[in-house]
Amino acid sequence: MDEKDLQIFLTLAETGNLTRTAEKLYLAQPTLSKRLQNLESELGATLFLRSKHGVTLTPAGEAARETFLHTTKDFEDLRERLQKGRGIVSGTLRIATSIDYSTYRLPEVLAQYTTHYPEVKLQIYSEHSRECVRQMQTGRPHIAIMRGECEWDEGKLLLERESVCLIRNKTNADTPLEELRYIDRDANPEHQSMKARWLMEHKLEPSSILNVEGLSTCVAMVKAGLGWSIVPEICLSYFDGIAEPLFFADGTPLTRSTYLLYRRREAELPQVRAFIQTVCERENIPSPVPRV
Repeated sequence: MDEKDLQIFLTLAETGNLTRTAEKLYLAQPTLSKRLQNLESELGATLFLRSKHGVTLTPAGEAARETFLHTTKDFEDLRERLQKGRGIVSGTLRIATSIDYSTYRLPEVLAQYTTHYPEVKLQIYSEHSRECVRQMQTGRPHIAIMRGECEWDEGKLLLERESVCLIRNKTNADTPLEELRYIDRDANPEHQSMKARWLMEHKLEPSSILNVEGLSTCVAMVKAGLGWSIVPEICLSYFDGIAEPLFFADGTPLTRSTYLLYRRREAELPQVRAFIQTVCERENIPSPVPRV
Protein backbone atom coordinates (compact mmCIF):
# COMPACT_ATOMS: atom_id res chain seq x y z
CA MET A 1 0.00 0.00 0.00
CA ASP A 2 1.35 3.45 -0.93
CA GLU A 3 0.10 7.03 -1.25
CA LYS A 4 -1.28 6.34 -4.72
CA ASP A 5 -3.48 3.59 -3.30
CA LEU A 6 -4.79 6.01 -0.68
CA GLN A 7 -5.52 8.58 -3.37
CA ILE A 8 -7.38 6.01 -5.48
CA PHE A 9 -9.44 4.84 -2.52
CA LEU A 10 -10.38 8.34 -1.33
CA THR A 11 -11.24 9.56 -4.84
CA LEU A 12 -13.46 6.54 -5.48
CA ALA A 13 -15.14 7.01 -2.10
CA GLU A 14 -15.91 10.61 -3.15
CA THR A 15 -17.10 9.95 -6.73
CA GLY A 16 -18.75 6.54 -6.22
CA ASN A 17 -17.87 5.76 -9.84
CA LEU A 18 -14.93 3.75 -11.22
CA THR A 19 -14.92 5.45 -14.62
CA ARG A 20 -14.92 9.00 -13.18
CA THR A 21 -12.21 8.03 -10.70
CA ALA A 22 -10.02 6.59 -13.47
CA GLU A 23 -10.48 9.73 -15.56
CA LYS A 24 -9.79 12.03 -12.62
CA LEU A 25 -6.54 10.22 -11.76
CA TYR A 26 -5.48 9.59 -15.38
CA LEU A 27 -5.46 5.82 -14.89
CA ALA A 28 -6.68 2.99 -17.08
CA GLN A 29 -9.74 1.44 -15.46
CA PRO A 30 -8.23 -2.10 -15.37
CA THR A 31 -5.20 -0.67 -13.55
CA LEU A 32 -7.45 1.08 -11.04
CA SER A 33 -9.52 -2.07 -10.45
CA LYS A 34 -6.38 -4.17 -9.97
CA ARG A 35 -4.95 -1.78 -7.40
CA LEU A 36 -8.24 -1.77 -5.49
CA GLN A 37 -8.30 -5.57 -5.47
CA ASN A 38 -4.73 -5.63 -4.15
CA LEU A 39 -5.64 -3.09 -1.45
CA GLU A 40 -8.63 -5.14 -0.31
CA SER A 41 -6.51 -8.30 -0.35
CA GLU A 42 -3.79 -6.63 1.71
CA LEU A 43 -6.32 -5.43 4.29
CA GLY A 44 -8.30 -8.66 4.22
CA ALA A 45 -11.65 -6.85 3.86
CA THR A 46 -14.13 -5.77 1.19
CA LEU A 47 -14.05 -1.98 1.07
CA PHE A 48 -16.63 -1.31 -1.66
CA LEU A 49 -19.88 -2.85 -2.82
CA ARG A 50 -20.08 -2.82 -6.62
CA SER A 51 -23.31 -2.51 -8.59
CA LYS A 52 -24.45 -1.23 -11.97
CA HIS A 53 -25.21 2.10 -10.28
CA GLY A 54 -21.65 2.55 -8.98
CA VAL A 55 -19.82 1.69 -5.77
CA THR A 56 -20.59 2.35 -2.11
CA LEU A 57 -18.45 1.96 0.98
CA THR A 58 -18.91 -1.06 3.21
CA PRO A 59 -18.57 -0.62 7.01
CA ALA A 60 -14.94 -1.70 6.60
CA GLY A 61 -14.59 0.91 3.86
CA GLU A 62 -16.01 3.62 6.13
CA ALA A 63 -13.47 2.74 8.80
CA ALA A 64 -10.67 2.71 6.21
CA ARG A 65 -11.70 6.13 4.90
CA GLU A 66 -11.34 7.73 8.33
CA THR A 67 -7.87 6.24 8.76
CA PHE A 68 -6.76 7.08 5.22
CA LEU A 69 -7.92 10.69 5.54
CA HIS A 70 -5.80 11.11 8.66
CA THR A 71 -2.84 9.31 7.07
CA THR A 72 -2.97 11.47 3.95
CA LYS A 73 -3.10 14.65 6.01
CA ASP A 74 -0.19 13.43 8.16
CA PHE A 75 1.89 12.92 5.00
CA GLU A 76 1.02 16.43 3.77
CA ASP A 77 1.83 17.98 7.15
CA LEU A 78 5.18 16.18 7.24
CA ARG A 79 6.13 17.37 3.77
CA GLU A 80 5.12 20.94 4.63
CA ARG A 81 7.22 20.92 7.82
CA LEU A 82 10.24 19.55 5.97
CA GLN A 83 9.93 22.08 3.14
CA LYS A 84 9.43 24.89 5.64
CA GLY A 85 12.73 23.93 7.24
CA ARG A 86 14.41 24.28 3.83
CA GLY A 87 12.93 27.75 3.31
CA ILE A 88 10.89 26.67 0.26
CA VAL A 89 7.23 27.56 -0.16
CA SER A 90 5.71 24.28 -1.33
CA GLY A 91 3.20 21.69 -0.16
CA THR A 92 -0.48 21.58 -1.13
CA LEU A 93 -2.93 24.48 -1.08
CA ARG A 94 -6.63 23.56 -1.10
CA ILE A 95 -9.04 26.36 -2.02
CA ALA A 96 -12.84 26.19 -2.08
CA THR A 97 -14.12 29.11 -4.12
CA SER A 98 -17.48 30.42 -5.25
CA ILE A 99 -18.31 29.78 -8.90
CA ASP A 100 -18.46 33.51 -9.69
CA TYR A 101 -15.09 34.27 -8.07
CA SER A 102 -13.44 31.29 -9.75
CA THR A 103 -14.72 32.55 -13.12
CA TYR A 104 -13.99 36.28 -12.88
CA ARG A 105 -11.19 36.77 -10.34
CA LEU A 106 -9.32 33.61 -9.37
CA PRO A 107 -7.45 32.90 -12.66
CA GLU A 108 -5.49 36.15 -12.43
CA VAL A 109 -4.77 35.60 -8.73
CA LEU A 110 -3.45 32.09 -9.41
CA ALA A 111 -1.36 33.29 -12.35
CA GLN A 112 0.47 35.68 -10.03
CA TYR A 113 0.67 33.15 -7.19
CA THR A 114 2.10 30.29 -9.28
CA THR A 115 4.68 32.61 -10.85
CA HIS A 116 6.14 33.30 -7.42
CA TYR A 117 5.48 29.90 -5.81
CA PRO A 118 5.75 27.21 -8.53
CA GLU A 119 6.44 24.43 -6.02
CA VAL A 120 2.95 24.61 -4.49
CA LYS A 121 0.44 21.98 -5.60
CA LEU A 122 -3.01 23.52 -6.05
CA GLN A 123 -6.37 21.84 -5.47
CA ILE A 124 -9.31 24.07 -6.43
CA TYR A 125 -12.93 23.25 -5.60
CA SER A 126 -15.46 25.50 -7.37
CA GLU A 127 -18.77 25.44 -5.50
CA HIS A 128 -21.72 27.57 -4.47
CA SER A 129 -20.80 29.85 -1.56
CA ARG A 130 -22.81 27.91 1.02
CA GLU A 131 -20.95 24.73 0.06
CA CYS A 132 -17.60 26.54 0.37
CA VAL A 133 -18.46 27.50 3.95
CA ARG A 134 -19.63 23.95 4.70
CA GLN A 135 -16.35 22.55 3.40
CA MET A 136 -14.39 24.95 5.60
CA GLN A 137 -16.40 23.77 8.59
CA THR A 138 -15.42 20.17 7.82
CA GLY A 139 -11.76 21.17 7.59
CA ARG A 140 -11.10 20.07 4.01
CA PRO A 141 -9.79 23.27 2.31
CA HIS A 142 -7.18 25.63 3.73
CA ILE A 143 -9.04 28.66 2.34
CA ALA A 144 -12.55 29.46 1.13
CA ILE A 145 -13.56 32.44 -0.98
CA MET A 146 -17.29 33.00 -0.75
CA ARG A 147 -19.82 35.66 -1.68
CA GLY A 148 -22.51 37.05 0.57
CA GLU A 149 -22.62 37.03 4.35
CA CYS A 150 -21.84 34.08 6.62
CA GLU A 151 -20.97 33.20 10.19
CA TRP A 152 -17.31 32.25 10.62
CA ASP A 153 -15.43 32.42 13.91
CA GLU A 154 -11.89 32.20 12.51
CA GLY A 155 -10.02 34.43 10.05
CA LYS A 156 -12.41 36.40 7.82
CA LEU A 157 -11.15 38.99 5.35
CA LEU A 158 -13.40 41.29 3.29
CA LEU A 159 -11.93 41.34 -0.22
CA GLU A 160 -14.51 43.42 -2.04
CA ARG A 161 -17.93 45.00 -1.72
CA GLU A 162 -19.23 45.63 -5.23
CA SER A 163 -22.33 47.27 -6.64
CA VAL A 164 -25.30 45.27 -7.88
CA CYS A 165 -26.42 46.70 -11.21
CA LEU A 166 -29.35 46.77 -13.58
CA ILE A 167 -28.02 45.94 -17.04
CA ARG A 168 -29.54 46.24 -20.50
CA ASN A 169 -28.47 46.40 -24.12
CA LYS A 170 -27.91 49.89 -25.54
CA THR A 171 -30.62 49.26 -28.13
CA ASN A 172 -33.11 49.00 -25.25
CA ALA A 173 -31.95 52.18 -23.51
CA ASP A 174 -35.19 54.09 -24.00
CA THR A 175 -37.61 51.18 -23.64
CA PRO A 176 -39.52 51.02 -20.32
CA LEU A 177 -38.49 47.99 -18.25
CA GLU A 178 -42.11 46.84 -18.11
CA GLU A 179 -41.98 46.26 -21.86
CA LEU A 180 -38.80 44.18 -21.74
CA ARG A 181 -38.21 40.62 -20.71
CA TYR A 182 -36.66 40.18 -17.25
CA ILE A 183 -33.74 37.74 -17.29
CA ASP A 184 -33.33 36.05 -13.93
CA ARG A 185 -30.96 33.43 -12.58
CA ASP A 186 -31.05 31.34 -9.44
CA ALA A 187 -28.80 32.83 -6.78
CA ASN A 188 -28.42 32.18 -3.08
CA PRO A 189 -31.42 33.12 -0.90
CA GLU A 190 -29.78 36.33 0.38
CA HIS A 191 -29.19 37.66 -3.15
CA GLN A 192 -32.63 36.55 -4.38
CA SER A 193 -34.27 38.31 -1.44
CA MET A 194 -32.36 41.50 -2.18
CA LYS A 195 -33.48 41.48 -5.83
CA ALA A 196 -37.09 40.75 -4.84
CA ARG A 197 -37.09 43.68 -2.40
CA TRP A 198 -35.77 46.07 -5.06
CA LEU A 199 -38.38 44.93 -7.58
CA MET A 200 -41.16 45.32 -5.03
CA GLU A 201 -40.02 48.79 -3.87
CA HIS A 202 -39.88 49.98 -7.48
CA LYS A 203 -43.24 48.38 -8.29
CA LEU A 204 -41.81 46.23 -11.05
CA GLU A 205 -43.68 43.03 -11.79
CA PRO A 206 -42.15 41.59 -14.99
CA SER A 207 -44.77 39.97 -17.19
CA SER A 208 -42.17 38.03 -19.15
CA ILE A 209 -39.32 36.26 -17.37
CA LEU A 210 -36.48 34.19 -18.81
CA ASN A 211 -34.77 31.99 -16.19
CA VAL A 212 -31.19 30.95 -16.91
CA GLU A 213 -28.39 29.19 -15.08
CA GLY A 214 -25.10 30.93 -14.54
CA LEU A 215 -24.06 34.57 -14.36
CA SER A 216 -22.17 34.57 -17.67
CA THR A 217 -25.24 33.18 -19.46
CA CYS A 218 -27.38 35.89 -17.92
CA VAL A 219 -25.06 38.64 -19.17
CA ALA A 220 -24.81 37.05 -22.62
CA MET A 221 -28.62 37.07 -22.94
CA VAL A 222 -28.72 40.78 -22.09
CA LYS A 223 -25.92 41.56 -24.57
CA ALA A 224 -27.98 39.80 -27.24
CA GLY A 225 -30.85 42.20 -26.55
CA LEU A 226 -33.19 39.64 -24.99
CA GLY A 227 -34.08 41.81 -22.01
CA TRP A 228 -32.68 43.25 -18.78
CA SER A 229 -31.28 41.78 -15.60
CA ILE A 230 -29.90 42.48 -12.13
CA VAL A 231 -26.32 41.25 -11.64
CA PRO A 232 -23.29 41.95 -9.42
CA GLU A 233 -20.54 44.10 -10.86
CA ILE A 234 -17.98 41.27 -10.79
CA CYS A 235 -19.21 39.98 -14.17
CA LEU A 236 -19.26 43.30 -16.05
CA SER A 237 -15.61 43.87 -17.00
CA TYR A 238 -16.32 43.18 -20.67
CA PHE A 239 -19.97 44.20 -20.78
CA ASP A 240 -20.50 46.98 -23.34
CA GLY A 241 -24.14 47.74 -22.55
CA ILE A 242 -25.73 49.98 -19.93
CA ALA A 243 -25.06 49.19 -16.26
CA GLU A 244 -26.73 51.24 -13.50
CA PRO A 245 -25.86 50.68 -9.79
CA LEU A 246 -29.05 50.05 -7.84
CA PHE A 247 -30.37 51.55 -4.58
CA PHE A 248 -33.20 50.61 -2.29
CA ALA A 249 -35.99 53.12 -1.65
CA ASP A 250 -34.21 54.40 1.49
CA GLY A 251 -31.06 55.19 -0.50
CA THR A 252 -29.05 52.14 0.63
CA PRO A 253 -27.01 50.72 -2.25
CA LEU A 254 -27.42 47.11 -3.32
CA THR A 255 -24.03 45.46 -2.83
CA ARG A 256 -22.45 42.04 -2.93
CA SER A 257 -19.56 41.16 -0.61
CA THR A 258 -16.70 38.72 -1.20
CA TYR A 259 -14.84 37.20 1.77
CA LEU A 260 -11.74 35.07 2.20
CA LEU A 261 -12.07 32.59 5.08
CA TYR A 262 -9.15 30.83 6.75
CA ARG A 263 -8.19 29.11 9.98
CA ARG A 264 -5.61 31.07 11.97
CA ARG A 265 -3.51 28.02 12.75
CA GLU A 266 -3.27 27.02 9.08
CA ALA A 267 -2.37 30.59 8.12
CA GLU A 268 1.03 29.76 9.63
CA LEU A 269 1.66 27.43 6.68
CA PRO A 270 3.87 29.26 4.14
CA GLN A 271 1.72 28.35 1.11
CA VAL A 272 -1.45 29.55 2.83
CA ARG A 273 0.16 32.74 4.08
CA ALA A 274 1.59 33.44 0.62
CA PHE A 275 -1.84 33.06 -1.01
CA ILE A 276 -3.50 35.43 1.45
CA GLN A 277 -0.73 37.98 0.80
CA THR A 278 -1.14 37.61 -2.98
CA VAL A 279 -4.89 38.24 -2.79
CA CYS A 280 -4.39 41.24 -0.51
CA GLU A 281 -1.83 42.76 -2.87
CA ARG A 282 -4.21 42.42 -5.82
CA GLU A 283 -7.10 43.96 -3.86
CA ASN A 284 -4.83 46.64 -2.36
CA ILE A 285 -5.86 45.84 1.21
CA PRO A 286 -3.71 45.18 4.30
CA SER A 287 -2.72 41.56 4.83
CA PRO A 288 -3.71 40.02 8.20
CA VAL A 289 -0.68 37.69 8.08
CA PRO A 290 3.07 38.48 8.01
CA ARG A 291 5.04 38.10 4.80
CA VAL A 292 6.55 34.72 3.92
